[in-house]
Amino acid sequence: MCGIAGIVGKRPLEDRDALARLVDGIVHRGPDDRGDYLSPDGCCALGHTRLAILDLSAAGHQPMRDEETGNAIVFNGEIYNFAALRADCEADGFVFRSHSDTEVILALYRRHGVDCLRHLRGMFAFAIWDERRQRLFFARDRLGKKPFHYAESRQGFAFCSEIDPLARHAWTDRALDRQALDFYLHLQYVPAPLCIYRGIRKLPPAHYGLLDASGLRIAPYWSLDYRDKVEMGETEALDAFEAKLAEAVKLRMVADVPVGALLSGGVDSSVIVALMAKQSAAPVRTFSIGFRESGVDESAYAWQAAKLCGTAHRPHELDTPDMAMLPMLVRRYGEPYGDASALPSFTVCAVAREEVKVVMNGDGGDELLGGYPRYSLPDTTVRLSGYLHRRRLPLLEPVNWLETQAPFPFKKIRRLALHHLLLPEAGSFTMYGDRRNEAARRNLLRDDSLKGRITQWRTRWLEQARAASGNAVDSMLWLDNHTYLPGDLLVKMDIASMHCGLEARSPLLDHELIEFCAKLPVSFKVRNGTGKYLLKKLAERYYPADFVHRPKMGFGIPMVSWLRKPLGGMLVDVLRDPACMAPLNLAEIEAHLRRFIAGQDDEAALLWPLFMYGLWRRHGAPSD
Repeated sequence: MCGIAGIVGKRPLEDRDALARLVDGIVHRGPDDRGDYLSPDGCCALGHTRLAILDLSAAGHQPMRDEETGNAIVFNGEIYNFAALRADCEADGFVFRSHSDTEVILALYRRHGVDCLRHLRGMFAFAIWDERRQRLFFARDRLGKKPFHYAESRQGFAFCSEIDPLARHAWTDRALDRQALDFYLHLQYVPAPLCIYRGIRKLPPAHYGLLDASGLRIAPYWSLDYRDKVEMGETEALDAFEAKLAEAVKLRMVADVPVGALLSGGVDSSVIVALMAKQSAAPVRTFSIGFRESGVDESAYAWQAAKLCGTAHRPHELDTPDMAMLPMLVRRYGEPYGDASALPSFTVCAVAREEVKVVMNGDGGDELLGGYPRYSLPDTTVRLSGYLHRRRLPLLEPVNWLETQAPFPFKKIRRLALHHLLLPEAGSFTMYGDRRNEAARRNLLRDDSLKGRITQWRTRWLEQARAASGNAVDSMLWLDNHTYLPGDLLVKMDIASMHCGLEARSPLLDHELIEFCAKLPVSFKVRNGTGKYLLKKLAERYYPADFVHRPKMGFGIPMVSWLRKPLGGMLVDVLRDPACMAPLNLAEIEAHLRRFIAGQDDEAALLWPLFMYGLWRRHGAPSD
């Protein structure tokens, strides 16, 4: 894991300190080493800050050059099958100078060009300056574990692992992107390729880019399809699933530094820890976060899993938010980010970093086999959705109409129509839609030019999801893997872990495992209204049934009590500050705030993303 940055000018770079400033802004991602590269013509500069995980010697230094071609690479991530790829290249005559996976990517690029991407199994964002072709080749992993942000301008092209340093680059247009703000108000994150800054874009997952004299081209290199099913019995499917997940865990245990695990107490992370313990000669070091409020506290289950697996467990209780951490947190995300679980994620990563440099986690389990409540559809609804998928009926217009209506009395009608009659997979887009609908966002933004943008965005995704699936459950899995997972959850963990120089690995996001699960019949994912069926059956091999089949709790914070006290004073100060809340409607925000102060707890979920937006405005200082 590392931080990468680069600048490609249309003429030789004059500001030689510009790259250093970009790297300065991401040095926390790789505190072990840093380096830079300048192309012979002076037009391309690459920068790197290193978190040494494999080959801790100086041979792993980046930027790394291919001495034969003159190509140079900066790489952030891990290639888990690098040993096998290295052996193939050596059999073909390649001679390696290091034992790092970075050099393997250079060798594969020399051998296959852009097609090297299909060989890589892991998480990555990298850029290669191709000296002979005078082009920049850059790419992002299939699921979007590792970020790649870029800015185009008349002077050239710049990129960086994080948004905030790139926003401070002289070539970047820092004007607020109001369309991105509209998406944030609805989703609580800004989806790729948008960014809150008009001049910055995010490379989508499973995409690569080529920049040369003819311009910039972005293209996909991988797609996920749920239509091609395999037939197998439950025992066969369960054994195959366990074998593939165990292999994914084994590959991710390879490191030249200590490896631990984040153990929330949920089924996903508990299964990962059980498989780690099964393969480890020493007790696995595990870390968890807990709260005094029982409604969000799973620490007892984390302890139970730790005892059953014999781990060296270290719990941490977060009884109050770290007020001083909030300004730094919003700077790290670089744009408004409204997922409140970012706070405990930062804390548990910092605790783990005191003992290890790499951790496994359970990210991706819900998106792999349907773990969210919205997946818990009756079998009759799943069968009906399959029928409707086969007929390709035009169902989007009534769905869009229902989304625009007021929360009540249409709320129950909408839920019935979406989740049981018309288009149940639309649940992936209605997580925040009960109150922050089109009319509510218009009142906040006071910008009618944005009307319908989110509806169009949602319609495009729904059409693609239905084209890649045959029922509502698989459509939701496809949607969540393309929107919520990379836009929210993976951003959260990347920023929280890399803030303290910790590498987070996610076995459940192994793309070969995801492809296997995509082919499974829907009954192995959701059965009788219960999601994650196959994963829970696997968990039963390691844990008691009452541990596995308890209600899903989720990973969050005691938001209401924190916003009342101790964050209450800061909340009021930020939400009533015109500079923090511009260009939003202060009167509308004040109405929400007064209702919350008067005791309406349900307003907290609306105020939190506004609070995070205001903090970002205060500490990120965008220019309109």
